[in-house]
Amino acid sequence: MEIVSLKTFKAVVDEGGIKGASVVLNTVPSNVSTRIQKLEEELGVKLFKLDGRKLIQTSTGHTLYQYACQILQLEYQATTAVQQDKNTYELRIGTPETFAAVHLPKALKKLRDNHRNIHPRLYTAASAELTTAVINNKVDCAFVGGAVSHPDLLSIPIIDETLVLVEPSNKQYDPLLFVREEGCAYRECAIGWQQASGKGDEEIMSMSSADGVLGCIAGGLGYTVIGNDVVKGSRYENLLTTENTQVGQQVIHISLIYRRDTPLAKAIHTLSATFD
Repeated sequence: MEIVSLKTFKAVVDEGGIKGASVVLNTVPSNVSTRIQKLEEELGVKLFKLDGRKLIQTSTGHTLYQYACQILQLEYQATTAVQQDKNTYELRIGTPETFAAVHLPKALKKLRDNHRNIHPRLYTAASAELTTAVINNKVDCAFVGGAVSHPDLLSIPIIDETLVLVEPSNKQYDPLLFVREEGCAYRECAIGWQQASGKGDEEIMSMSSADGVLGCIAGGLGYTVIGNDVVKGSRYENLLTTENTQVGQQVIHISLIYRRDTPLAKAIHTLSATFD
């Protein structure tokens, strides 16, 4: 079995089908189908079966998936360890866009100034997606908000950020809660505050960026609950008013998470130390 075949097989399982796997693997669906067919022919078994239009694993497919995860993890560890021996290597860092804009620039500058052998590469997504990305080795570590509990992961506390209620400066707005997309830790905090405040019947509007959220509030369209550091320095700061949350969650804990078996633990702790 070739590594590329196992990666293709795992991607089909993880992404729920051929099309999703082709997107992740940056190839066309026909290539994915061909690799799976060749793997099945090599092993002499069926790894998937059709349930209506849905592709699901056979019992043999479930068995292979467990071994594929272990083999690919060892392949990742071996490749990473060899790269470190060259004393110059990449560190793939996952981060929410808001954290990248507000907190990460100074830390990255410190890292580059003092550890030129480490080359940071950024991947942006919401906290929930980043947790999955770390588990699946799409990134080496990630900054995430809220608690993360997984047997394969370790975490380093980075920042405790105060949550604030954000309203237009004139406090005239519609009863509409603006939040980030699904998987964002700020979104969960905001909805939790809304419920705790007895405003659970008010409408919720999702936005793709924190800047969009604050812009809509500055225009008088609604309110939000978000980290105070997101508002400070924002181009809308003078059009907004903030106050600490009095109910629900009052602080969001931001951590740096990574796999407990990663060969890059030293580099990841070096990154975390730039926030001291």
